[in-house]
Amino acid sequence: MNRIDFTWVPFHVVACSSEDFNTPADFLSTQQYGQQRSWECSRTADYPVEIILRFHTRIQVDHLLIASKTDKGIPKMNIYIGDGLNGGWNDAEYRRAGQCENVYVKPLQVKLTGIGNYLKIKIIEHPKRAPQNPYGQVSISLLKIWGIARSYNIVDQSEEVYGAKDNIDKMLIDLGIPVDMINWFEDDDRNYQYAPIDDESRETLNDLKLKRDSARRVEDFEFLKELKRDMKLIFEIGKEIWKLKRELSFCVAKEDYLRAMELRNRLKRLEAKRDTFDALYETSRYEKMINLQRPTTAEYMRHLEYLEMQEQMNADALRRQRELEEQNRRRMIQDEQNQLGKSIDNKIDKTPWWEKGGDDRNIKKKKKKEKKEDDEPLLNFNNPFAFNEGDVDLELYLNPLLAQAGEKMVDIPLEILRRLHQLGYLTVFGAKAWTGIHSDSWRIREACAQAVLNFLEMPLPDKYKNGKTKKLFLAAMEFAKICMEDKILSIYFIGLKILSTALAPPVCGTDVSPAIINKVLKEFTPILIEKISELNFRARDISLHTLLSIYRHPAANLGMLVQCCFDKMVMDPNFPTLFVPPDKQPTRIIQARLEIVSNVLQEFGYDQRQFNHQDIFFILATPCLFHQANEIRLLSIEVIAALYQFVGVEIRTMVDAIENLKPGLKDQIMARLDEIDQQAPGSKQVDRGLSLVPEEEQEENQSALLKKQKDNANIQKQDLDKSINNISQNKNQDKINNSQLSKK
Repeated sequence: MNRIDFTWVPFHVVACSSEDFNTPADFLSTQQYGQQRSWECSRTADYPVEIILRFHTRIQVDHLLIASKTDKGIPKMNIYIGDGLNGGWNDAEYRRAGQCENVYVKPLQVKLTGIGNYLKIKIIEHPKRAPQNPYGQVSISLLKIWGIARSYNIVDQSEEVYGAKDNIDKMLIDLGIPVDMINWFEDDDRNYQYAPIDDESRETLNDLKLKRDSARRVEDFEFLKELKRDMKLIFEIGKEIWKLKRELSFCVAKEDYLRAMELRNRLKRLEAKRDTFDALYETSRYEKMINLQRPTTAEYMRHLEYLEMQEQMNADALRRQRELEEQNRRRMIQDEQNQLGKSIDNKIDKTPWWEKGGDDRNIKKKKKKEKKEDDEPLLNFNNPFAFNEGDVDLELYLNPLLAQAGEKMVDIPLEILRRLHQLGYLTVFGAKAWTGIHSDSWRIREACAQAVLNFLEMPLPDKYKNGKTKKLFLAAMEFAKICMEDKILSIYFIGLKILSTALAPPVCGTDVSPAIINKVLKEFTPILIEKISELNFRARDISLHTLLSIYRHPAANLGMLVQCCFDKMVMDPNFPTLFVPPDKQPTRIIQARLEIVSNVLQEFGYDQRQFNHQDIFFILATPCLFHQANEIRLLSIEVIAALYQFVGVEIRTMVDAIENLKPGLKDQIMARLDEIDQQAPGSKQVDRGLSLVPEEEQEENQSALLKKQKDNANIQKQDLDKSINNISQNKNQDKINNSQLSKK
């Protein structure tokens, strides 16, 4: 081979799994023309990240030069060569041509082997986060490929590149060593591929691996702790199933059926135990289990024949029953006639009309009774699980949205509808809306949620205008809860609107008591706090605004909201080992609770009858002063400042009593409190004890008013007693006068 014929190969990018808006992958195609542009993956990229290049001709690659941007290096990547005569990049067969590690600013030469039309760069490891690279991105600033053009007649005889461990594993397997004795578990894309477990357990573990990667990206360490333990259990179960299946095949071959029966029972128990983990994490195997398989044509015809036979048997039985009833009725009539000595034939006049001697041949024909057609068709509500009065109410709103969704609604398990019917919610919005909100299609769920919202926002039917809307209110709350637990953000926002609309008149009528409203708010508050703790800023802000707006209801108890913010701050006595101190918890969780309490104090003020300022200070504010995040400490200082505006000097004393507090942070708190004093000099709200607070003055005024009303009531009572005495005296005088007149 003449090395002079090798040159830098032109290419262009045909596919990329992740790219930033300002640095797309197409910039790599322009480097060959002297334009120094780079590529970066997006901030929320899913690994592995793949880039596919297409050569202008069939190329035999020799090596490539690659470099990255500063602080955005590539820890590890594999390079694959793809060859195909027809089709696109997705139809080509790829084989590994090389691999490299630690790609940084300095150009790195990577040796490649193979012939093909396409080159795939697969970045398999996520770089560590750093202050210069907070999102853990990877980049390519230089990419050049050295090769030579080849015709399609030349066969690629190069061997696929393996790592050192791949070669050793291949040699051990060729020597006959069992697979389960090889150290197969390695953190790469072949994880669980050669594990000594059965295929179904391998599929479950691969699905859990994807859930583990997604949980790592959002730093959900509580979920990762449980997932790690369950994956070990599933692996042990799969290993045991694999061994039992091999032993079962040997027993069947040796015709040891007694041992085979025992192994079969053990396999069923282990598989049932593994299926519980599939149902818990909703893996792809669980979806296959719950999806009903479509019957074949033969099975469908057999089922139709069975139904027709059952219908014919039921009709025959009903006909025989009616014949027996008719025979019994006739026998009873005959017995009664025999007892009275009368016969039915004597009562019937069998003489023809022409022998009666009359000329009355005008026979009056009976007029056929005309059936009165009602203006409205009668509605059949015999089966509320298929159609009821709620479907009639929502038909005008739901049908256009379902037609716009363009998907067919699938039936749901009947247990869900039975539960709703038992609670009385099924007939409020109809079986169709409840079936749609539990559908697997997000378009149908969104259409049903929007239809219910439109129904609540429009004028309600006449049956709800008398103030009896308790069932409508509870059904709307159940519907809003299902929408807010949905993973689709648009459906979650519709659930928030349904919640806000249902808490306002006319849906919240006079028969909805404050106890019911507080019970409903207690269920929705943890859901909203969890959404505020998420990283989606739009959902976070809207959820915070909705949470504060629903607690503006006159019957809402603010103390319940403050207590819900303490859920992560107090140790559960039943599970003390699971408690994480507030200063060690994630920033987003603590920040959400501090913002909620701060907004409550700013918008609603401080009411000692609903919550205590000492609980907020010691349970929430004080532990957050020791958090490692600066924004958490600043929010904690703002909460303390808000309490100081309502409580006063007691807050300074409580701050001085905090142990192990950094002097700089303590000085910052005192400076913030001094700033509040300067902004409102001589304010009665801060200087407690010098004069009565407005609340105490109001109580004193109310007591004076009550005393005045009591005095007026006593005066009225005395006047009434006097009038009653006068009336009694007048009656006695009349009696005396009448007696004297009678004597005279």
